[in-house]
Amino acid sequence: MAGIDEIDEIIVRELRKNSRITLTELGKKVGLTASAVKNRIEKLEKLGVIKGYSAVVDTSFFGEFLTAIIEVELVDPEAPDLAKVLQPILRMRNISDVYKKSGEFQLAIRGTFRDVDSLNSFLKDLRKVYLKNLARRMRVSIVLENFKEAGVILK
Repeated sequence: MAGIDEIDEIIVRELRKNSRITLTELGKKVGLTASAVKNRIEKLEKLGVIKGYSAVVDTSFFGEFLTAIIEVELVDPEAPDLAKVLQPILRMRNISDVYKKSGEFQLAIRGTFRDVDSLNSFLKDLRKVYLKNLARRMRVSIVLENFKEAGVILK
């Protein structure tokens, strides 16, 4: 990408590992002053390389003990209003990831739920309220153990 060099790549890699790293610590890793690192980070943000910062959270503190990956086979994967239809789902606090993808199931949704009943309620709403006639079928997988999330090794 234009305007990105090896030092920028190291900065991004380090921020992905720990977005709370200090500018001084980051500067030591790349051989720059904290001020120079700050300028590079601001440049990366302006370019859209860094889109935001987040925390990896243990959702059980919010009463959400079940993580599910929901795959949806779409009737028309090229439906022009898909992004608009997905907006309410994208705003749900317990939905962490939504992808349009290739393959038999063109939509993947990752979310956390209190229990199987709350997952089933979401699935019912997903089919009947949000996706209405856009979903042909769904496949649900329950996450049994999480080893890495948002670039952070958990175990």
